[in-house]
Amino acid sequence: MIKLVKVSLVVILASSMLVGADMYKKYNIKSAKIDYKLTGSGNMMGVVTQSAGKKRVIFDNFGAKELIEENKVDKSIIAKKSTVDKVHKITYMNKSIIYMVDFNKKRVTRMQNPAIGMMGLSKDNTVQDAGKKMMLQMGGKKIGTDKVLGYKCDIWSMMGTKQCIHNGVILKVETDMMGIKSTEVATKIEFDISTNSDTFALPSFPIYDMEGNILSKDKLESMDNKDEVNVVNTSKDMALMKASMADAMANVGVAKGETPTKAQSQDILKSMQKSMLPQMKEQILAQESILIFGKECLGKADTLKEANICNQKANKMSNEEEEDFEEWNPQIKKEILGFISQGISQMDCIKKAKGMSEIQKCMPQE
Repeated sequence: MIKLVKVSLVVILASSMLVGADMYKKYNIKSAKIDYKLTGSGNMMGVVTQSAGKKRVIFDNFGAKELIEENKVDKSIIAKKSTVDKVHKITYMNKSIIYMVDFNKKRVTRMQNPAIGMMGLSKDNTVQDAGKKMMLQMGGKKIGTDKVLGYKCDIWSMMGTKQCIHNGVILKVETDMMGIKSTEVATKIEFDISTNSDTFALPSFPIYDMEGNILSKDKLESMDNKDEVNVVNTSKDMALMKASMADAMANVGVAKGETPTKAQSQDILKSMQKSMLPQMKEQILAQESILIFGKECLGKADTLKEANICNQKANKMSNEEEEDFEEWNPQIKKEILGFISQGISQMDCIKKAKGMSEIQKCMPQE
């Protein structure tokens, strides 16, 4: 609640509401469960390798939620000495959050997918769209069609790898690079399956963040929700910036691929700020209802319990996870209500703003 009522520009923009899962669309099929057979062999610089295993992929909501489990054995022979490496892992992706399970170490690592925010995803530029654009930029080409278990798939070739893709779902992969050949082919396919929470259940290993700190499982859902807000907002900002940049360059006469002059760069910046202003104001003003609620609720709160009920309701409205008040008395109440009143007055100022510089003047100088 304290962060909310102080209403700095950064806090407001970081707490705008979630969009739908459309931008995470990876497949043209809603849900599926697919089993694969993995094989590989080769000889690279005198190192003989051989691998065999299996893999399963389960997804729902067109790929916004996906679990990939791989279980294989890799064998290597170097100077007649043989080594065996057993790999068993799960990667569970829920929108932009990733959980990586290492069965050998009996631990789970949680992280955000850093690429998601930078893709500039939207309902018109989904994960599937961005992936196809990237494949084309890297020289990928469609070279034919094939069938896997009766399903027709398009064959795409790129950098020594051939992928057979059916409605976005990879059914077969063949790789031949530097003397190493490997294949991944579907052995069982079930489309449009029913899923539940147990479908994506992970083993009960301890969960760590990327810095090696152990995480409380009770707080994972709120952490995921909060991080998802930040990733979605980053993606929305990137998409908006890319679109605004393209429009601004066209408006000042800079063709795609050309480098603008110094004067053109200044005109582009002004044009981008003007085009982004309505969306920026919309994001900021979306928080006005939270401030009004806070003023009304905390204005009636005379006890610590009542104040914390207001705080918890505000957290749900904003997808934040601010800690409860440790104490509540007339002086603290007066201070917090003062912050809220200041925030509401900033909203009135923002509504009248006609440019980015005017929006910045509406914000408190700290």
